[in-house]
Amino acid sequence: MKRLWYFLFVFWLAGINYAQATNYSSERIKRYAMNTPRKVENDVSVLTRHLVKPLDDDYDKAKMIAFWIASHINYDEYLYSNGKTSKLIRKYHGQTPQQLLKSRVGICGDFAELFNEMCKKAGIQAEEVHGYAYPKKVHLTNRQKRANFGHAWNYFNYRGKKIYVDTTFMAGGVTGTKGGSHDFAHNQALRKIKSDNRRRSKVNNFDERYFDFTYKDEERMGYKREERP
Repeated sequence: MKRLWYFLFVFWLAGINYAQATNYSSERIKRYAMNTPRKVENDVSVLTRHLVKPLDDDYDKAKMIAFWIASHINYDEYLYSNGKTSKLIRKYHGQTPQQLLKSRVGICGDFAELFNEMCKKAGIQAEEVHGYAYPKKVHLTNRQKRANFGHAWNYFNYRGKKIYVDTTFMAGGVTGTKGGSHDFAHNQALRKIKSDNRRRSKVNNFDERYFDFTYKDEERMGYKREERP
């Protein structure tokens, strides 16, 4: 009987600890991420420490990191397409996570690398995934996928499972080609982002569905995704 009570007590304690570790709802995490003080956003390590400080659970920590990236970093559609095609401008070789914090605008590889780096600083085992993402309704050859739809995203390990995250698809801010943008207009947009971020943290809405998604989920949303071997 004593042994039974012991196991019940241990189980009860484990339940309390789990509840304490996961007591942050998505809405609460979102509010915390969006109210991040500008003064902590200049350094990857400092920012990560601030974001995960109130959390005990790795799932919540990864969500906090993803929500901050998706709401504060803009996707540079113009950089990828140059206003004409769906190919990355050749002279672009990516940014370091620290550079991305300063510029606040990049493409999928930049997003994925920042998420990966912040997770590792938070003690979370994360990896970058490289492959292709393209509209489900469009029939493409393998050559077309390779030429035009290269993409990067992430997963992190949580309780023996891979949790997929795509902060690029989550992101709400886009610096794009709408209205026939050209180099001058694009550079103006970049200067405005840089100027805004010197004064305050820019916050965009974002799509939470790309945190902890499956590829089948994404097909229901109209896209297909393939990992590169």
